[in-house]
Amino acid sequence: MLGGIAMSDNGILLGKRQFLYSTDQTIKVEGWTFTLASGFKLIAGGSANPIQTLVSIYQEKEKVAQLLLTYRRLETELTVQAVSSEVLLEIMPYPRMVRVSEK
Repeated sequence: MLGGIAMSDNGILLGKRQFLYSTDQTIKVEGWTFTLASGFKLIAGGSANPIQTLVSIYQEKEKVAQLLLTYRRLETELTVQAVSSEVLLEIMPYPRMVRVSEK
């Protein structure tokens, strides 16, 4: 985990944000398991909202998918915000898995 302190343009402390950066093929984020094909990497965290985690998926240096995990009482809801037409996302609500691969 990488920790960081974000500051506005005026130097006002906005709060501590943590990020998870991984090139592993299997990554667990807030109860969800992400399985990435070779060549993909995942960056999670950084949301200013404490009940949400932003998940960005990259292939080389290009962002190819963006998902949002939102905490609702005892469960976490997954929302796909954007995905490249060249990427296949397989989402299995139970057992809370996401597979990422090329089409």
